[in-house]
Amino acid sequence: MILLSLGTGRERILSQSRKIGMMGYGAHQNQVQYKLSDLYVRAWAAQTQLTNLDEADSLLIFANAEICFVTQALQQAIFKALQAKYPDLQERQLVLSAQHTHAAPSGYSHHMLYNLTTPGFQPEVFAAIVKAFVGAISQALETLQPASLDFAKAAFPADQEVAFNRALKAYNANPENEPLLPTQTHLAIDRNMYLLRAQSGGQTVMVSNWFGVHATSLDNDNTGISGDNKGLAAIELERHLLAEQGQAAVCLFAQAAAGDVSPNFYGEGKNWPRGKFDSDLESARFNGRLQARQARRILEQADFQALSPRLDSELLYHDLGNILCDPAFTGGREDCYTAPPAHGVSFLEGTLVDGKGISPALAKVVAGISQAQTLLQQKILAKKDPEAYQQFVSERQRQAPKVVAVESGRRRFLGFSELSKLPLPAALDPVLGQLRGLAKNQAINEHSWTPQILPIQLACIGELALIVFPGEITTTAARRLRATVLAILARRGVTETVICAYSNAYSGYCTTPEEYDLQGYEGGHTVFGRWTLAAFQTLYSRLAEAMLKPASERDLDRSLQAPIFSESELSKRSGGHW
Repeated sequence: MILLSLGTGRERILSQSRKIGMMGYGAHQNQVQYKLSDLYVRAWAAQTQLTNLDEADSLLIFANAEICFVTQALQQAIFKALQAKYPDLQERQLVLSAQHTHAAPSGYSHHMLYNLTTPGFQPEVFAAIVKAFVGAISQALETLQPASLDFAKAAFPADQEVAFNRALKAYNANPENEPLLPTQTHLAIDRNMYLLRAQSGGQTVMVSNWFGVHATSLDNDNTGISGDNKGLAAIELERHLLAEQGQAAVCLFAQAAAGDVSPNFYGEGKNWPRGKFDSDLESARFNGRLQARQARRILEQADFQALSPRLDSELLYHDLGNILCDPAFTGGREDCYTAPPAHGVSFLEGTLVDGKGISPALAKVVAGISQAQTLLQQKILAKKDPEAYQQFVSERQRQAPKVVAVESGRRRFLGFSELSKLPLPAALDPVLGQLRGLAKNQAINEHSWTPQILPIQLACIGELALIVFPGEITTTAARRLRATVLAILARRGVTETVICAYSNAYSGYCTTPEEYDLQGYEGGHTVFGRWTLAAFQTLYSRLAEAMLKPASERDLDRSLQAPIFSESELSKRSGGHW
């Protein structure tokens, strides 16, 4: 017999720094000025006590923060702090996720690129987020009580205006998708909400749900801290359960496949360029209310599947910059590799729906400079270093048809390693001046500018498997990845897989090859090249195969770890303000 205990926690993120950029839009004017709502970390911990003394106790911790995404630096610091309090804690037992609000302070990555518009690394913000994670998780571990877990899912009614595919052309390019019209963007998504419930003493004590929609109801001109639609949904459901039960519950509104999914109206016949209302805040409330009421509908009406209290999780690091993909995921091709991370010009252009980037005119200039510099590099390398030339050409082929702008893996911008030689004036964009200043101060020389070594994690809760994803993934890519993992884990009784995005690290987007070829924003932000999805399918399938074996028999290479930046370099790019 296996007995399950569960505890919950909730901790406020205390950082209220002013004049610090927010994370998500990459817009330097998107700065913290005031607070619309508090930001929280919510957590639960589940532990099984096996009566067979030959077996070990099993533990799984899940935490979700109202920030844009979890970075590797946060994951490392949180695990280190928790292990100091709980020495037996293993990294694989910890799932750290975010609900992707774009209205929270930035500056909590050690990788340079995602701090550019903050600007810089912000130790105070970083410390506040770590403290909130550790506090919420500690509460959960210290409030364990007998509980049961069950699972249900249900689709939003088709007439509820909760989410829209913002990249319909790319969605329609996938051969398995029935092409949809511009009036049907609301159907080109996964409309299911996946919900995990914990009950104790006849009361609901925890609700975790996963639904893929960007937390971007608030636009990039917003200056108020907020959990956006998902933060408002969590507050509403917690208040409802408290009033209904007379007992508090912790409610986590986490992310699933949100890569191409927006809460903002998009398609023919829509009245506003953004949300339901002319007021962004009212649109955020409307969208959050829809999500909270869908969770209530599931709690009140759905047929729940009781989950067996068997917990199992594994986590391995892999270098995504050079993965040979399994031909099963490449249409039979045996020569498909990923490449070191690189961002396309289309990434810099942003999205028409959720936040524009550089202008089309500037994009043409950037593309021209990058392409000219690429040709020059090829000529120089062909004469001086044939081996380096072949590697350069190979990596560009793996990124094709992307027009590369930022080689974050090779630390080059528009093809220039020496950023002082960039032929663009800093007046065009404050980020250019920031880049030049960092280069001059020798502050961006360690490791890649975005993560290349990533954690691949699977967490099983009885018949439910969480695919813990270090980035964001589009609707169709997620459907393929879920099917890949389910086909394997079904052999151990798993009946449902759920994408848990923005977790443990952030590496950008994952699109299908067909979506990638169109090089919209999502394709341009798919940094490891055309075969990024195939690489993730390869790695998650290998981990799933290993998890078919007893834990003691899994032959897993745990030698690779994420890089650690020196205090010296971090100090050179800390605490900046515009």
